[in-house]
Amino acid sequence: MGESRRGNKFFIIAGPGNNGGDGFVVGRHLFNRGALVQFLITTDPQYYRGDAAVNLKIINDMELPCEVLQPDNVDSFKDDIKKADLVIDALFGTGFKGVPREPLSSLIRSVNEIGNPVLAVDIPSGMEADTGIIAGECIKAIITVTMGMPKIGLYLDPGAQYTGEVVVGDISFPPQLKSEEGGDYYLVDQEMVSGALPLRLPTQHKGDFGHVVVIGGTRGYTGAAALASNAALRGGAGLVTAVIPEQLYPVAAVKLTEAMTYPASGSKGGGFSSTCRASIQQVLEKATVLAVGPGFGQEEETAGFLEDLLLNTSIPLVLDADALNILTRRKHLLTDASLAEQRRQWVLTPHPGEMARLCGVSISEIQADRLGYAAQASREWGVVVVLKGARTIITGPEGPLFINPTGNPGLASGGTGDVLAGLIASFRAQGLAAEEAAYSGAFIHGLAADQIALKKGTIGMIAGDLLKEIPVVIENLIALKERGR
Repeated sequence: MGESRRGNKFFIIAGPGNNGGDGFVVGRHLFNRGALVQFLITTDPQYYRGDAAVNLKIINDMELPCEVLQPDNVDSFKDDIKKADLVIDALFGTGFKGVPREPLSSLIRSVNEIGNPVLAVDIPSGMEADTGIIAGECIKAIITVTMGMPKIGLYLDPGAQYTGEVVVGDISFPPQLKSEEGGDYYLVDQEMVSGALPLRLPTQHKGDFGHVVVIGGTRGYTGAAALASNAALRGGAGLVTAVIPEQLYPVAAVKLTEAMTYPASGSKGGGFSSTCRASIQQVLEKATVLAVGPGFGQEEETAGFLEDLLLNTSIPLVLDADALNILTRRKHLLTDASLAEQRRQWVLTPHPGEMARLCGVSISEIQADRLGYAAQASREWGVVVVLKGARTIITGPEGPLFINPTGNPGLASGGTGDVLAGLIASFRAQGLAAEEAAYSGAFIHGLAADQIALKKGTIGMIAGDLLKEIPVVIENLIALKERGR
């Protein structure tokens, strides 16, 4: 705000609440720096209250151009909007719920259709601050300056698609209000993840970084187990073993050169069976963490193997893909009191469809309340839940909810979920707590995709691209941690 704005044109839409008051303040400061400003207020001046009324009087005393929106004059402002270098949206604040009424709905639609850059004050008008829900028209901003603290809705879909870049404006909140201690919601960031990652000493060896055992890769899906195994290695695990059905062992052995492979004997038709656990007991005894599900299959014999495994191991688990689909048919494993202590070591990584099946609701219901369903499932089952999707949600039974801001549509391709499962298992094997491993894995997975997108775009991004980028992301985060020591 300190530099000159001489000659720039700003069109400022100001509602009657505190948000509108902020818009008036912004406008007069821009005017004082040489800008051309025009205000549009959305109701009769007599209905403005508090700070909005005080600041409206100031701009009137300054004789700045200010007009009132009427039901029949929305179109008359289109030319002014087109001529503006920047439209400032100070219409609705954080208390907004529901659908904008006319003529406000038409005004918002006109701003979006014209397409000039928009800066939203605190939150794009038409979005619910706590949920990101958009039930009607909503301003589509290129930047949102949110006051004091981030708002949850700015980071949840569909709201996240309307916010553009989010900048937190300092309005001198007391330090105790900005403390991160005891919060209910956290936005995962670089400092949080770098703080969780372990530093490596020159004297350490592969045995110090854990042993991930990936169980999966049935007929037609050996690639899923290979991706998860390679992701565990790229994440820094010291040892990785892929357990594959005996008939497919030669295929997997060709695909995996750095990871070890181990045949599960007793399998049938290229899948797992209930008799397989005994044949892999030797491997299980050496494992630090198990990643179960990539390319696992859903046959009844496989389901029997999974149940036998879950009932007879206390090893930390990452359960993904087909393992989750089997749990939808054997939900007693999620509620059995005798497994309560083991489940505290489980990380479940469902996408919205898998989450819907696990919860017995529709996908649309999950997407409408991602935070609520993730928290409820985590509490009821006593597990860490990683609800994948745009803005992945991570939460534990007693802990806060973490919102991951990284990632892009390039991740919407086969195999990227297998990479995430392997990455989370890798961090778990290296000593991170279940929640730390989950949010660190999600953040690094998404950031790797973001960095690839900057170089190559999102179309055509494949899971294998992530494997090459993950070590680069981790190295940068470790460097950040070392600089902070």
